[in-house]
Amino acid sequence: MGMLEHWHPVARSADLRGQPLEVQLAGIPIVLFRTRSGQVGALSNICPHRRFKLSAGEVVGERLRCRYHGWTFSPDGQGESPATPKLHACISSYETREIHGLVWIKPRDSQAAFPAIEAEGFYYIGTFVHDAPAPLELTVDNFNEIEHSGTVHRTFGYDLERLHEVVVEYQANDDTVWVRNRGPSKRIFWLYALWLGLRRGDLFHDHWTTRFSPVHSVFDHWWTDATGRCERMVRWRVYVFYVPWDQQRTRVFSIGFARSRYPGPTGGLRLIRWLFRRELDREIRNDVAILHNLASYETGIAGLKLGRFDKVLGLTRERIERIYRRNGKPLSGSWQGDDMSEGGHPPAVSTLPARNGSHLPPETTG
Repeated sequence: MGMLEHWHPVARSADLRGQPLEVQLAGIPIVLFRTRSGQVGALSNICPHRRFKLSAGEVVGERLRCRYHGWTFSPDGQGESPATPKLHACISSYETREIHGLVWIKPRDSQAAFPAIEAEGFYYIGTFVHDAPAPLELTVDNFNEIEHSGTVHRTFGYDLERLHEVVVEYQANDDTVWVRNRGPSKRIFWLYALWLGLRRGDLFHDHWTTRFSPVHSVFDHWWTDATGRCERMVRWRVYVFYVPWDQQRTRVFSIGFARSRYPGPTGGLRLIRWLFRRELDREIRNDVAILHNLASYETGIAGLKLGRFDKVLGLTRERIERIYRRNGKPLSGSWQGDDMSEGGHPPAVSTLPARNGSHLPPETTG
C-alpha cells in the first residue's frame, strides 16, 4: 500500500458541508461526505455497480446515495441496491478524523500513528490549502531550502546580498531531518517590522524539522538581535503537510500558529490575526507560485550543481523513498560526489538519536 498507509489531510472541514466532496490521494479517487449526524465518511469514489462517481451523488441521512441507480453506502463502505435488496457490496473506506480544521484519512487496516501537532503556548492563526504544480519531491525541496528566500519571500527570509553570511546546519536520524538557519534578516515592510519589534541588523532564525509518516515539516521562525540572544516580540510555528494529489501535483496543507511577548491573554495576536493570516498565506503562495516556472519536473538530483543549502535534498529523498513510499531501501546516489558546496565538500550532517515528541534537535534553544 506504501504511501496510502499514513494519515493524510485531504480537505478543509469548512469545505465539507451538505454535498459530497471529491478528493484524490496519490491518484486514488476518494469521496468525502458528512452524514446528518455529523460523521465524516471517506470512500472509494467509484460505485461498484456501474463505476459512477459517488461524489456526484447526495447524502441521505447517514448514507451516501449514488446518483446513477440509487445505491447507498454507509461511512464504512457497506452498499445496498434499492432495485435488488439482496444485492450488497462493500467498497474501500477510510478511517477519518477532524483536527485543526482539516479532514484526515488513513486506511482502516493501517497502524500508522497520527502526526503530533505541538502548539502549546501558541495562538492559532489559520489553516490553509494550496495546490502546487509539481511532484511531491520537488514541492518538498522548495519548502525545505532557504536560499530562495532572498528573492521569493517578503517576510520570512534573508538579505539577498548577505546570503553568504547565513549559517546552515543539518542533523538527521533514521526518520527525521533537522535544519537550522540563522543570518541577517531581509528588510520587511516598516509597519509590520515595527509590530514584530525588529531592528536594523537583526538576525532571522529559520529552524525546521521534516518527518515522513506522513511527509511534513514543522517550521519555527523568529528574530533576534545581532548577538542571537535577545529574541524579538513574535515567533511563528507552521506545520506544512505535503500530500501527493497525483504524480505531478501536490496539495499543501498548512496550519499556522504564533506566539507573542506583548501583554494580554493572546499577546495582541487576536487583534491582528487577520494580518498574520494574510501574510502567512502570501508567503506560502510565493512558494507555490515559483514552482510554476520550473524548466523540468524531473525529480532526480544527479547532475545538479548543488550548493551548501541543498544537502537537505538528498536527506529528504532517501527518507521519502524508504519511509513514506515504503520501498524498504535508501536511494543510491542521493548526493553526487561532483556536486559539492564551497571547498569541494558537502555540508556536514550529524546523526541524532530519536527524540519522541520533539520537533527540534536536543541542543536547539531559542
